[in-house]
Amino acid sequence: MKSLSALAALYAASGIAGLVFSLIGMPLPWMIGPLIATGLLTATGTLVVRVPIQTRPFGQITVATFVGAHFTPAAFHALLQTAPLLIFVSLFIIAASVVVSIVQRRLYGTDGVTAFLSVVPTSPVEAGVLAEHHGVAPAPVIFAQTMRIALVVTIFPLMLYLAGDTSAALPPPEVDHGLVAFCVTLAGAIAGPLLFKLLRLNNPFFLGPLFMAAALSALGQPAFDIPQPVLALAQVVLGTWLGSCFTRRTFTERKSLVSSVLVTSALLLVLCVFGAWLASRVFGAIFPTMVLGFAPGGTTEMALTAGILGQDVALVTAMHLARIFVIMPNLQWLTRLTSRAGRKNDAP
Repeated sequence: MKSLSALAALYAASGIAGLVFSLIGMPLPWMIGPLIATGLLTATGTLVVRVPIQTRPFGQITVATFVGAHFTPAAFHALLQTAPLLIFVSLFIIAASVVVSIVQRRLYGTDGVTAFLSVVPTSPVEAGVLAEHHGVAPAPVIFAQTMRIALVVTIFPLMLYLAGDTSAALPPPEVDHGLVAFCVTLAGAIAGPLLFKLLRLNNPFFLGPLFMAAALSALGQPAFDIPQPVLALAQVVLGTWLGSCFTRRTFTERKSLVSSVLVTSALLLVLCVFGAWLASRVFGAIFPTMVLGFAPGGTTEMALTAGILGQDVALVTAMHLARIFVIMPNLQWLTRLTSRAGRKNDAP
C-alpha cells in the first residue's frame, strides 16, 4: 500500500509538471515535464519508488497509433522515393557512433563493449541485454542510453521550437470519430503488439501498433481521432518511467559516469546535427525535419515531436525505423568488432 501511494504521488507530480510546462508553452510538455520532475525526485532521493515497466506499453501503443495514422497513401508513396536518404542516415549514425565510442575509450578508459553500447542509438533494454551477453556491467550502458534519450528529447525539440521553423508540414491525417473507426484502430493497437511478440521482433509495443496503424492508414482507412487527454496521459507515463531511471546510486557509484555520458552524448548530438545539415544539402531536404530524423533518441519521442512541431512525421519516423532495421540486426557483430578493436588498442 505504501509503494502504491508513493507511485500515485509520483504520477501526480509528473502530471502537475506536465501541466506547468504546457501552460508556459514548452515543447513536448507532457513528456519533458514528467521526465524532469521524476528525474529530480528520484535522483535526489526525495521520492524513492519503482515505476513498473509494465506501465510503458500503454504509452508506447497510444503514441505509436497516433504516429502511424500519418502514413497516408500519399505519404507512403513519397517515402518509397527516399530510400537513398534513409540508407545515408543509417550508415552515418553507425559511423558517428563508432567515432564517439573511440573517443570515450580514449578519454575515460572504457572497454570497447561498454563504450559502443553506451553511444549507439538503440533502446536501453536491448543495450543492457547485449552488455550482459558480452560480460560487462549493464548499469552504465542503460544509464548512458537513458541519459542520451533524455537529452535528445529535451534539447532537440527546444532547439527547433526556438528556431520557429514549422515548414514542410504534412496535412493532418484523415480521422473519424465513429464507432467503426474506433473498433478498427483498437483492433490494430491490440493485434500489432501480439503479432510482433509472436514473431519475436524487437520493441513490439511500439513497432507493432505503428505497423498496423500505418498499414491501415496507407490503405486509406480513416484513423480514430485519439483524444488529446489520452495522448497527454500516454506521454506522462513514458516521461515518468524514463525519469525514474535516474537513481542516486547510479551517480554515487561511478564518479566519472555522468561526465563521460555528457561529453559523448554532446559529441554525438553535434555529429548528428552536422549529418542533418549535410543531408539537407545533398538531398534538398528540410533541415528541421532532418534534425529530428538524425536525432539519436527514441522513435516514439522524435516522431511525436515532429507531429507537435509540424514537421514531416512520416519521413522522421521512416528515418528512425530504417536506422532501427539497419542497426538492430547488425548490433551483435558491430559490438564484437568494437570489442576486439578495443582490446587491440588497450594491449601493450
